[in-house]
Amino acid sequence: MGFKVVCLCSGGLDSTTAASIAKKEGGEIHLFHILYGQKAEQRELMAIEKISQFFNAEVKVVRTDLFQNISPLTTAQASIPVGDKVDLDDYSTPSTWVYCRNLVFGSMAAAYAESIGAEKIYVGFNAEEAKSYPDNRPEFVDRFNHLLKKSIASFSSPPIIEAPLIHLHKSDIVKLGTGVNAPLELSWSCYRNGDKHCGVCEACQHRLRGFKDAGIFDPTEYE
Repeated sequence: MGFKVVCLCSGGLDSTTAASIAKKEGGEIHLFHILYGQKAEQRELMAIEKISQFFNAEVKVVRTDLFQNISPLTTAQASIPVGDKVDLDDYSTPSTWVYCRNLVFGSMAAAYAESIGAEKIYVGFNAEEAKSYPDNRPEFVDRFNHLLKKSIASFSSPPIIEAPLIHLHKSDIVKLGTGVNAPLELSWSCYRNGDKHCGVCEACQHRLRGFKDAGIFDPTEYE
């Protein structure tokens, strides 16, 4: 077996591609999925189970109630922007922001990584989402890795956050994911919990544009 790797995986296109890269690089991957009250919780969990089977990988699922009812994504009755209310190229942070999510999720993944002796934590942070989400940017990863050096026991080695998509936009990720045989058809991006991707929320619109701009067939079923 290769070196141990924790893949912080939502079940979406980006983190699935990052996990596929970790696998291709020889990592013994351990998927780490967090249930935090998101609207798409059940669909994401279904995707994670299928993705873990594809990789023949162990999956660790944990739950936190910290984010419950503090964001439209985690509030059952709250609406989310759809259609022309979504601007994919806006530099301002949208209302779907979940406060300090990647900071918390990265810490949880790091704790798991230290406990199993994993060398790296792969994440799906990318340049397209970094426009409006500051916790997807290179400086966030750099500072987080610096903090990890000061955060582990004397008998442990600090895991390192690896963000192989950090300079890529969605179309580049689709091309890369296809090239590394990522199971993109198993991934779930939609903010909603429907039988199919809604096709109109922010995440669906990024996904749709990514496949279109990449010139690659989109296997996703949309409403």
